[in-house]
Amino acid sequence: MKKLSLVLLILGISLLTACGGGNEDNADKKEQKETSKNTEVEKNNAKKPNSKENTDKSTEKPEDTPEKNEASIKNEQPNKEETTQKAENKTEKKAVPATSSISQTTFNQSTTLPITGGNVTTVYNSTSPKMFFFGPLNITISKYKVESVVGSDKQIDAYSPESYLGRRDGYVVTLDVIVQNTTNSTISYKADHISLNGKGISKGGSLENFIPVDKQLNHTSVVFPGMTKQEGYVTYMLNNEDYAKLKQGTTITANNPNDFNSPAVKGTTKGNITVNFPISK
Repeated sequence: MKKLSLVLLILGISLLTACGGGNEDNADKKEQKETSKNTEVEKNNAKKPNSKENTDKSTEKPEDTPEKNEASIKNEQPNKEETTQKAENKTEKKAVPATSSISQTTFNQSTTLPITGGNVTTVYNSTSPKMFFFGPLNITISKYKVESVVGSDKQIDAYSPESYLGRRDGYVVTLDVIVQNTTNSTISYKADHISLNGKGISKGGSLENFIPVDKQLNHTSVVFPGMTKQEGYVTYMLNNEDYAKLKQGTTITANNPNDFNSPAVKGTTKGNITVNFPISK
């Protein structure tokens, strides 16, 4: 009996030991599974983007940096250099004087002497162009000269305005004038209304006095056809007193074309144009 009891005791102890070891194995396996599961969850969470952070970032507005603002202002503002260049190009285009078809040699030949006789000498001349740009109609004085007339000894028709210098000494100012009509329509212009101005004096010109027929501007007509360039002389007769007044700060004024046209010529600049015009050294 004692042997049987001992055997049963040993078997019981063995069974208890076996059961305890199994529970520990199961606990270890469960713990390993939970650890593995937690690791996988952490990995997945690490892979997934933080939706809240992304939402906040997506709704945030980009800040305007000084560099961006400066670039935007530059893009919005017009290019001043380009604007200035365009204005300069436009000015240069308008400032080109018309080319004369009358040579300097021809112009230097006196057209006064054959009519007045006496002593005719050139006391001043200029080849510096004077320009009057009105847009549709433009005027260029390509060159001019001042002749002194002393002791006229030729008989001049008393009914001719040229006889004014047949009875006294004086001066003749001759301009080489070019009138350009840049439109397709006729424009009227009275070039003899171009005036010489001095100290308390103003003198109008002539399209005929001391001017050969082949040098008359537009055949003395005031109507200039469209898209044409007409060239000829305009002259001024002065006595000694008038010349003395005019040579003090001389200017020359060209009337606005719209003074002679009705309706007004579209695109014409407003007002008359006056420039300096020295007639003595």
